Amino acid sequence: MRAVADRLGRVDEFIAMAALLVVVGSVAWGVVTRYLFPQPAAWSYEVATIGFAWMVFFGAAAGVRRRAHADIDVLVVMLPRSMQRAVAVFNWWLLTGFFALLTVLFAWQAVVAHHVYTVALVLPRSVIYAPLAVASALMLIQHLALERPWRVGAGVEVRV
Repeated sequence: MRAVADRLGRVDEFIAMAALLVVVGSVAWGVVTRYLFPQPAAWSYEVATIGFAWMVFFGAAAGVRRRAHADIDVLVVMLPRSMQRAVAVFNWWLLTGFFALLTVLFAWQAVVAHHVYTVALVLPRSVIYAPLAVASALMLIQHLALERPWRVGAGVEVRV
């Protein structure tokens, strides 16, 4: 799984960055057209919303890869080492299930919503949900590539 994660590299960061640029550009264009032209760009809000969703999910995938998400471990650090390991194992399996569930549900939503179209651009809503399924799958792959907390010698990392 680590090899797959390494091959994917930083594609999640690139997509999140591109989506951020789309959001900023779309919002800026919407403001310009609202105040300088008689007819504002009706599509700018829709593009910004789609770009924002992509940015959040692909950015979250990058956060999983970099282990940049917040840990709230105030209670866990007070537990004995064996309990800390048990919490780490539970957390690993919980996140594995959560990322897998997100992937399946977004993929299903992309299939179901393919014949429903957006208002301004008349795009199938699968354009919104399919990339979120991909980003969720990236989160799952990145998470599975992390060190398993139950392996012998695996240190339970406690960040302070």
